[in-house]
Amino acid sequence: MRHFYLLLCCFFGMNSIHAQQSMNMELLAQWNNTSLTTVDGDQLWNDIGGYYDSVSKKEYAILLGNDSFYFFDVTKPTLTKLVATFDGYSKRSINRDVEIYDHYAYFVSERSGSLGGLQILDLQYLPDSVHEVYRSDALSVQAHTIFVEAKSKRLYVCQNSLKNGFSAMDILSIENPELPTKLASLQIPVNGFGQPQFSKVHEMYGRNDTVYLSCYEAGLYIIDVTNLNNQKLLGTITNYPQMGTNHSSWLNEKGDKIMFTDENLGSPIKIFDISDITNPKQIVYFNSHPSALPHNAYWKNNMAIVSSYEDGVYVYDLTDPFNPKTHAYYDTYQLNADGVYNGFHGCWGVWPYLPSGNILASDISEGLFVLKVKNEVGVKNITKLNAEIKIFPNPVSNVLNFNCDLTKYERVLIFDVQGQVMLSEETQYAKNQLKLTNFKPGIYYCKFIGDGTQQILKLLVN
Repeated sequence: MRHFYLLLCCFFGMNSIHAQQSMNMELLAQWNNTSLTTVDGDQLWNDIGGYYDSVSKKEYAILLGNDSFYFFDVTKPTLTKLVATFDGYSKRSINRDVEIYDHYAYFVSERSGSLGGLQILDLQYLPDSVHEVYRSDALSVQAHTIFVEAKSKRLYVCQNSLKNGFSAMDILSIENPELPTKLASLQIPVNGFGQPQFSKVHEMYGRNDTVYLSCYEAGLYIIDVTNLNNQKLLGTITNYPQMGTNHSSWLNEKGDKIMFTDENLGSPIKIFDISDITNPKQIVYFNSHPSALPHNAYWKNNMAIVSSYEDGVYVYDLTDPFNPKTHAYYDTYQLNADGVYNGFHGCWGVWPYLPSGNILASDISEGLFVLKVKNEVGVKNITKLNAEIKIFPNPVSNVLNFNCDLTKYERVLIFDVQGQVMLSEETQYAKNQLKLTNFKPGIYYCKFIGDGTQQILKLLVN
């Protein structure tokens, strides 16, 4: 194991990083409204999401406030414009979350001044307006976080408070995006004494009907929920260095490594090898500062993009996952210039999956930031087919053909413009053909991965 965190401790011992606000990252736009009423101290804002309209080719930021949702057209960041607001179901909410499916935005809230529920807004009429198509407390009154797995058309609702009880996590169908229905509740694994191993799911990541559950002090649990009547525990990460309140996780594109955070001051980001899912192995842990508090960490290509509370937005180069390197940062919160960390202030959320590559960030007291990484780490997008790899037809309807050197490329993935992996196959088993089942029309990216090499091609599904 490479203890990169210890190197950071030495490097940042002089707090030199606070001498400047940014490195290798450009501020494109910033917006705030300090006339609003704060909650929980200085909080005006919490999380943020991004939406790409594949018809109009416009990009939007969705900033979550204590009382309302704010929609910004960020297609041209220097002309960023607030185009719509909409009242939240609950008021004075310390926690809100948003997930996108197709042209719908799903919202939940928790720790609010009033009770709420699940709320769905139709975004297809932006920039003119947003339309509420669902508001109900039948499936959720308050929830901490949600996650959409588009491929299986599921909405996962974590830490779900109901009118008649509580669920660690509920699984909803969004087959009809405007009318979700409950499929099942999480079957919590039990220990040898028949006792549940955890009681709440704080946040989760899902892929191919496998869920990666952050369960507070109980750690991280990996469960196959393909068969909702027979959910299977695949692996756990429950005893590791710098363990704290397990907060959130994200997989790399290949699915053999997981990155997660513990929401505690001074607790670094962790990366584990889960190629053997029954025996996860820690690779490295790292942080922006020995006392910093990382919040949400997202994997994009060979980068970790992190909302780091009082340290702002951090981007790490994970080309060598055993040796993460700080590639860029932008400090959205300048009140800890002395290097003294006080906890829950600064950058709450980031969203790095817009087609432009721009990063959306929300700061608890400072509002919306639109940022651009200079000299982005990772692969270069290839928009023209070359002799090495060909995909056809393009545009495609149902079946995509490809040819490539199978000795050089071992896996092919297709992901949408928000970074959600829609399909992942080993090239030797794909037989040079991929079936695009349940793919909606729009722009996608086809990535071929080999040993030390990657190629991305743009794909249009009609």
